[in-house]
Amino acid sequence: MAQYRPLNDGQQNFTQATNPQIVAGFQILRQSVDLGMQQSESARKSSMKAQALVSRQSQMLNQMKEQKIMVKDVIVPVDAPTNTKQDVLKKAQNKGEEYRNMDEHKIDVLVLANRLGTSKDEGLSDDQAVQKNLQYGDNKLSEKAKTPWWIKLIKEMVQPFSILLWIASFACFALYGVNPEALGAKSNLWLAIILIAIILLTGSITYNQSAKADALMEGFKNFLPSNCIVIRGGQRKQVPAEKIVPGDIVEVKMGDKIPADIRIIQSREMKVDNSALTGECDPLLRVTECTSENPLETKNLAFFGTLCKEGSGLGMVIQIGDKTVMGQIADLATGGETPETPLNIELKRFVILISCIAVSLGILFLILSLVVEKASVDTAVGQAIGIIVANVPEGLLGCITVSLAITAKRLADKQVLVKNLEAVETLGSTSCICSDKTGTLTQNKMSVENVWYDGLKRKALNKLIAGKNAEYEYETSDPTFRDLHDCAIITSEAKFNIQTKDKQNINWLDTPTIGDASETALIKFFQPIEDIELTRQRRQFAELPDKSLAKMPFNSTNKFSLCIVNWETHDSYYCVYIKGAPEKLWTFCSYLLVEGRNQPIDEQITQKFKQVNLTFGKGGERVLGFAKLHLPRAEYHKGYQFNLNSVDTLKFRLEGFTFLGLLSLMDPPKVTVPQAIRKCQSAGIKVIMVTGDQPPTAGAIAKQIGIITGKTVDDLLDENPSMSYEDAFRLAPAIVIHGDLIVQALEEEASQGENLPEEMKDRKLRSWCSKPQVVFARTSPAQKLMIVRACQYLGHVVGVTGDGVNDSPAIKQGDIGISMGISGSDVTKDAADMILLNDDFASIVDGVEEGRKIFDNLKKTIVYLLTSNITEVFPYVGEIAIGLPLPLSNAFILTICIGTDILPAISFAYEEAEIDIMTRKPRKKDDHLVSLRLITHAYLLQGVIATSAGFFSYFSTMNEYGFPPNLLLNFMNKPYQQIPWAPITLANGQKYAPPPTSWVWDMPNMNNPFLTTQPYSPNWQMAPVLSPALNSKGAIDLEDTIGFQNIPLNWINPEIIYYDLRYIFVTYDKTQSRWFPTFNEWDNQFSDQLCRYFDRSDSLLEGSGYPINTNACFKTAALKYAQTSYFVAVVLVQWSNVFSCKQRKMSLIYSPINTVMFYGVILETIIFLCIVYIPGVNTWFGARPVDILNLGMPGLPYSMCLFCWEEMRKYFIRNFQKPSKFEPNFFEANSLW
Repeated sequence: MAQYRPLNDGQQNFTQATNPQIVAGFQILRQSVDLGMQQSESARKSSMKAQALVSRQSQMLNQMKEQKIMVKDVIVPVDAPTNTKQDVLKKAQNKGEEYRNMDEHKIDVLVLANRLGTSKDEGLSDDQAVQKNLQYGDNKLSEKAKTPWWIKLIKEMVQPFSILLWIASFACFALYGVNPEALGAKSNLWLAIILIAIILLTGSITYNQSAKADALMEGFKNFLPSNCIVIRGGQRKQVPAEKIVPGDIVEVKMGDKIPADIRIIQSREMKVDNSALTGECDPLLRVTECTSENPLETKNLAFFGTLCKEGSGLGMVIQIGDKTVMGQIADLATGGETPETPLNIELKRFVILISCIAVSLGILFLILSLVVEKASVDTAVGQAIGIIVANVPEGLLGCITVSLAITAKRLADKQVLVKNLEAVETLGSTSCICSDKTGTLTQNKMSVENVWYDGLKRKALNKLIAGKNAEYEYETSDPTFRDLHDCAIITSEAKFNIQTKDKQNINWLDTPTIGDASETALIKFFQPIEDIELTRQRRQFAELPDKSLAKMPFNSTNKFSLCIVNWETHDSYYCVYIKGAPEKLWTFCSYLLVEGRNQPIDEQITQKFKQVNLTFGKGGERVLGFAKLHLPRAEYHKGYQFNLNSVDTLKFRLEGFTFLGLLSLMDPPKVTVPQAIRKCQSAGIKVIMVTGDQPPTAGAIAKQIGIITGKTVDDLLDENPSMSYEDAFRLAPAIVIHGDLIVQALEEEASQGENLPEEMKDRKLRSWCSKPQVVFARTSPAQKLMIVRACQYLGHVVGVTGDGVNDSPAIKQGDIGISMGISGSDVTKDAADMILLNDDFASIVDGVEEGRKIFDNLKKTIVYLLTSNITEVFPYVGEIAIGLPLPLSNAFILTICIGTDILPAISFAYEEAEIDIMTRKPRKKDDHLVSLRLITHAYLLQGVIATSAGFFSYFSTMNEYGFPPNLLLNFMNKPYQQIPWAPITLANGQKYAPPPTSWVWDMPNMNNPFLTTQPYSPNWQMAPVLSPALNSKGAIDLEDTIGFQNIPLNWINPEIIYYDLRYIFVTYDKTQSRWFPTFNEWDNQFSDQLCRYFDRSDSLLEGSGYPINTNACFKTAALKYAQTSYFVAVVLVQWSNVFSCKQRKMSLIYSPINTVMFYGVILETIIFLCIVYIPGVNTWFGARPVDILNLGMPGLPYSMCLFCWEEMRKYFIRNFQKPSKFEPNFFEANSLW
């Protein structure tokens, strides 16, 4: 047999990166295995009660198959066909079942080798390796379907609102394609192009805002080394890591990445860094023996992707590629999708609502055009598409994107990092916050306040603060105090972070430490008594069989930590020190150490202990208990092999301990928290404290910060011993619940069987959560998850705070997950939607306010934009229904949507919160972003006022240009309109007399500015087609036939008719300064001057100004003037509208100044003035320079009307009598949007 020689160990420097998503996946998988193993264990018990209990516990990560669970503000059944994070938990449960059934870590190595067809010493043969490679494939993670960046970008551009804009742009292209020569066809083309530009721009912004480094699968790839050393046929060989197979014997040395999941068959002080999986960077010793039933926790397995940090070893490959733990986690991490946020759902609902309105109106007027008006198909389709496009608020998408970005920036300034912008709005609708205590509600700066030993309570003055001359109630030489001191230091992991060896002149209070806040308080209290390093040197830890130190760390299930030290006495070699929850430790103890001697614990001592523990707790102090146990020599000899993997594997009983004493720690509340709690309560948000402290401590802190303001159930029972618990529960507004009561409640439910109806499950927990003021104490992370679910079942939108790895399931379950930025682990930060950079609860309240504000401001933005939307729809309605020449061109519609309206609309993102925003109750599920009341207000109230202003300006201008309102009705159905007939005399003397039924246009009426006689004849105007006097511009639109023909005056397509009718019928005599109806002296240049210099005087000499006597100026440009007036009127009404929308209930007088809004209105005004009056610009937009009267007079009264009505409406909302204190008045109930 060939001999194997390991490679020489080389010292290498290396680091191991931690991917939070992988760690979170490992935590979920490990918890699933743990709970499943508990279930398997209980299945062997005959008690159905125990079986049902564990069955209920096993549902902590994925339960309620038929229950409705809350996922991001939407209630959906678990069995709905959605691929969300709940599906990931379900998948984890299934995978956990596989790991629970594996036994590769438990069976003998030779049995395992036989199963894998390999040899422990020689490994596989080359032929076997080839065959297994064909059977199992390469050792690599399968390439998951990776979404390219450009696909992600495209997805941002096909969001619900973007889809509506895409449809609108395609409709504009279609409208242009139907008749490229039609009126506004070019405007339709430009509108389509600009809409696409808006989609691309906003999509790019949202992509950049929300894009995260998609390095997950790349990170998985990096876990695989390129080559590794294997034993094949007894020979060491270097092979590509992709080619190793189950049964291979691999060599691992310091600095190597573990190439697959392996069973350790030889370990030379081999330690691995599992931080890639667990997030914990401490090196963990690998041994050949199985140390845990859970394969994810046993020390004789090493996992793919982890790092060998010290020593070396040999391992037998048991899983490769996707079958490894890392591969399973990769499948979990890539399997779930983030559910939709409430804001996205609201926007989708808004899109559907607007689409239904637009399409319904489009279809309705399409039918009217075809059936009633007998319009052509292309005309009717074009009008229908125009109505649909007019209903789309094109600027809203950009406003939403900018608003979210601005809010995120504002929150960042308040130390709140928003990972998901849309989650801000979710926080605004939060109705319940489940908050940690330490570090979130308190300062996480603990100090020792009191000490209890020898049966007496003493004030624990710190010698560094009080000084040498102070009077101390505790005596450092007391033997009980010495034991308490040693136990506190030995069981604590905290240490001072200093480099110097000179400890004489160090200010220990300000010295940085490594460790949690509780243990930091202990070492800072005891350091001036004796240097903690000397204490730890005096009491050396015993060693476990794997050469690690004999320590069992604290966990939330055991609620204690312990260690074993070498302490030789006349009857013992080892001493067990234990630290933890006092009430838990007291159950382990049979003695109390008094003046260095064991005193048996009796009822009197127990009552004293309970009383002092309660006193400390009611003072808001965290209490730690300490005890010791000397293990007898007879059973625990020198070199005894202890097993501290779990409580179940301890080789001594947790009984017979000697209780040493208590230390109470004070962690003062943060200064900002009480006010933040009051703001939450006034905003209708319930704050539930979920802490690991004991109930008295938790209740006292809750009272200090205002979570509890009334009497608790325990308070009533203490005051009235005869009162029943049921009566106290009914009368008390507050309750403090011990975590053990949750377990007891589960046991009671379990005793009733597993097939309880849904409303009966977690009944007690839900009843506790329904109390107005609730505190949960001594809770575990699993119980925290249950609390969150219970609150969600009650209909709350739940925000959850956390900092530890074990908090990640609860954070994921919450509607809004909030992680601590300072104390939070990478895992919780990754799982959370928001991160509090300062760990301050008050920042959550800031987030709630911002969330409510953004919901308010989006409502205001939508009302503002929909108001102008209706002004764009009704012109099409007028054109189709009553045959008006189109009052508002597509160019102006586009200008309003993304020009004049967009800047004031964006300014709402800078609007301050309304004064009552934090006194309202949380938003209900049926309080939608866009409600029927909002649509009614925008369309039928403010929209009608704005539309009326536009139509009034339109009719007024058309009237000035000779087209009174009664003439315009059904005007579109008169394609050949008559102008006044004038007798025509050609240059050759030929005369054409007017028809007998026509109105003769005589010269005196030409210059009459007050002409009121109807200057129209029911007959058509006629002219000889082949007359040489007709210029080319007139001849273009005349049929090329001999005889008389109609001259069309097409109001839909005025651009096509390049001539003024006066080109044909009117001539100007320069010498006599008068008009006459002949053709021979007309020229194109003078025709332009005619309209420009035609003033009110009888003389037509050239002057300055614009045409006044418009009755004589019959030309198609009249419609452009009228459309310009309509556009100006809408802008003027929007002036008032934007300021009216600033506040929903309060008067503008009490509204804080929004400078961005003022700038927006100023820029809006500059834009429309430029469009109307700058030559070239107005021609491009199809605008005309309206006179001063048409600029303001028609629209301003309506603008003032809207403003005054809104102020009156808000006044009545505030002051109108209410039916009762808690009911809205008539105006609030019916007009507050």
